[in-house]
Amino acid sequence: MVTKLYKLKKTGVFDYVFVRVTAVIQAVYFSVITFYWLVNRSFNYEQLTSFFDILLIEIFTVIVAFSIAYHSIQGIWNIATDYLTHAQIGVSAKVLRPLVIGFSWFQASGLIICSFYILGN
Repeated sequence: MVTKLYKLKKTGVFDYVFVRVTAVIQAVYFSVITFYWLVNRSFNYEQLTSFFDILLIEIFTVIVAFSIAYHSIQGIWNIATDYLTHAQIGVSAKVLRPLVIGFSWFQASGLIICSFYILGN
């Protein structure tokens, strides 16, 4: 089962490990931002924009945007398939589950598009 992870096949193990990896990426990113904030307590707009103009931070921001998108899509999909079932909420599950999952895809794509737009300016 774990050998499928190395082949990058879409399995439950891959999803489990990749969600944990995206969580670590997000934790490192927000730890870096928090550390910068703690070191520069009285920073202004120019310092903040110069921090986010660093190429490594820009690249890391895009990676974090993708990881947040994947993490949220995977989480909403798990919640929708576990709790928005016919047994739980009845016939409306056939309509509600695709709407919730589609909305999470819409939000994730908006996050990625906006992060590229913001970093492009």
